Amino acid sequence: MQQPKVSIIIPVYNVEKWLRDCLDSVLAQTMQDLEVLCIDDASPDNSGMILDEYAGKDPRFRVFHLQQNQMQGHGRNLGLKEARGQYVYFLDSDDKITPESMEELYQICERDRLDGVFFDSRALFETEALSRKFGAYPAVRKGTYPDTVLSGVQLFDLFNEQDEYLVYVQREFWRRAFLLEHDIWNLEHVEHEDEFFTFQAILMAERVRYLPKTYFIRRYREDSVMTRKRMPKDFHGYFLTFDRMTDFAERRGLDTPGLKKCLLHMWDVTVSSYDSFLGEDPAEWFSEEEMKLLRQFRNIMEMQELVRERDREIFSSLMTYRMLEIYGAGRVASAVFHRLQDLSFRITGIWVTDRTGQPDELFGLPVREISEHGPQEENSIILVAMTENFQKEVSEVLAKMGYRYCLYVANRLQGPFGPGTDMDNTKKDIE
Repeated sequence: MQQPKVSIIIPVYNVEKWLRDCLDSVLAQTMQDLEVLCIDDASPDNSGMILDEYAGKDPRFRVFHLQQNQMQGHGRNLGLKEARGQYVYFLDSDDKITPESMEELYQICERDRLDGVFFDSRALFETEALSRKFGAYPAVRKGTYPDTVLSGVQLFDLFNEQDEYLVYVQREFWRRAFLLEHDIWNLEHVEHEDEFFTFQAILMAERVRYLPKTYFIRRYREDSVMTRKRMPKDFHGYFLTFDRMTDFAERRGLDTPGLKKCLLHMWDVTVSSYDSFLGEDPAEWFSEEEMKLLRQFRNIMEMQELVRERDREIFSSLMTYRMLEIYGAGRVASAVFHRLQDLSFRITGIWVTDRTGQPDELFGLPVREISEHGPQEENSIILVAMTENFQKEVSEVLAKMGYRYCLYVANRLQGPFGPGTDMDNTKKDIE
């Protein structure tokens, strides 16, 4: 069987009202050499019957009926595994694409030997109320982008620099072999699964472009992921996505101008959705290993409430890299060290003002004078762990040395890091 040029992958769930509109936009494509993989995610309505109807009329349609609902990420991954096309495009079952989209995207990718291409969209609002509420939908990027091939990192940085890194997998078109070669998949069984998919893909891509053309039509309807109120599953998805993104960046040693901005945005989204999760039993949502990360997050959230909002970067960095240096070698530092280890933070140094009378090492790390410390790395935070009597003196020393990322903990055995610790009166160094 000849390889199709494009595989369009459509997860389907409970969308019988809009499904024909979506599928008809696929049938209207000027490109005929394509396949359409529709994953019926155990839809309770007539969506599965509609898919079978279209497949019965057009052999390019392949339908997969799942017995249990697996969520969109699983459907997209199944479609990618079964796809045969040179390129893949992920379409949602209540949205549409323009007739020329697949042909033009294919041609530009072939001409420039691209791994992927990003493009624009327009919104279709079902009601006037939705139009008023979501009319600011960023359908078209308004920044300045070169009309040339870029590396994924270059485009990623340009998007973030201009506040236009917008993750909609439906506004992306990828070479299938590239995705498989780099093991790029959607997160499964979570909401907002495309955040991590796009993050991996753009940062791994060697050749990409941005086309300022509208190929995708997003439908805004009541009670969709885009329009409904925040729910516990939103926090669950954002939290796991943030963790996977930070882990991915750290394991690959990525450090781009746009990375910190992107991760800070994801941190803000995660924090803003946290209220929707209050009252939930975390054990019903997270694995044992993920629960440890959740405890870290909750502790950092409590710390964040005690400082100025403009200092939120320090907490994003703390959750992202989990790297801390401890200033202090006494009783407070000892209690802090053991608690941080329980929470899987990585202690990278022990510092004191004067080594006279201090041990040579503590917890397996050498104890060094702060005067020997080089420039502070952005990804590292100095946590001053000593009694309040000494904190003013220490803060003056650190300020003179130009250190910005510093947190102070007092000597009471209670506070944001849980009972039995010295984490109380947390505050940010005031510059």
